[in-house]
Amino acid sequence: MKTAKKTRTFLSLSFLFSWLVWGGMLMFPISAQFFIPLLFLGAFGPSLVAIYMVQTSRDSRVIKGFWLRVVDIRRIGWKWLLLIFLIFPLILLVGYSFLFLLGEELPNFSSYFSGLVDFEAVAFFLIFMMLGGPLAEELGWRGYILDPLQEKWGRLGGSIMVGSFWVLWHLPLFFIEGTSQFEKGFGITFWSWALQIMVLSVIFTWVYNHTQKSILAAVLLHFMANFAYPLDLDVKGEVVFSLVRLLVTLPIILSWYKGSPAKEKIVARFNLS
Repeated sequence: MKTAKKTRTFLSLSFLFSWLVWGGMLMFPISAQFFIPLLFLGAFGPSLVAIYMVQTSRDSRVIKGFWLRVVDIRRIGWKWLLLIFLIFPLILLVGYSFLFLLGEELPNFSSYFSGLVDFEAVAFFLIFMMLGGPLAEELGWRGYILDPLQEKWGRLGGSIMVGSFWVLWHLPLFFIEGTSQFEKGFGITFWSWALQIMVLSVIFTWVYNHTQKSILAAVLLHFMANFAYPLDLDVKGEVVFSLVRLLVTLPIILSWYKGSPAKEKIVARFNLS
């Protein structure tokens, strides 16, 4: 199957699977006991489709390489592993520091660990956080579709395209009462969230490309991004965190174009040194 066709097939099946599950939640009454399982089932669309397409490729090298990228932590390296676990808490710290300087009250950070009073609670929290996004999505977004998109459109173009599909894929959740997306609504919080998705896409591509295309690295990044998400931001908070996120991506994007033909053309055109 040609790359373009595989990309279209992946996107079509991922959206179809997830939107059918979430659409069913919108159309039919769902009892409380089935709400979370169905929500998670829909979230697994990208990863399930990626696994299906890899396994049915009948190429043993592709299959083995895919699963090695999922489980082999050695591909990441300790420096990048440290960055994975620190970058989003640092963004959280910087964002709230700016808000504090602007006279805003800081949130109660204990809320990030509320209810984690014993081993069972901690284990449930870790499983819940790992399933609800990282494992459900990253085998698809980064593990399957990122490579062909950045091969055709470059690292930034590929990141923007994955981010755009990522935002669109989430849209049904904004209509399902009880989800975090429903609570955001379609005001400034929505646009701040959409911008974060685009920023995450750039950061994920950057880390992914520096960790031998590790899907595990993307899974861990997704986990940390979800965990270190700012709480209860007002309009000023959303603006501040949006600016901080953009500033984080700026050096990444500049590094991608350092020494590139595009940069050399700009330098020659304007006689820059």
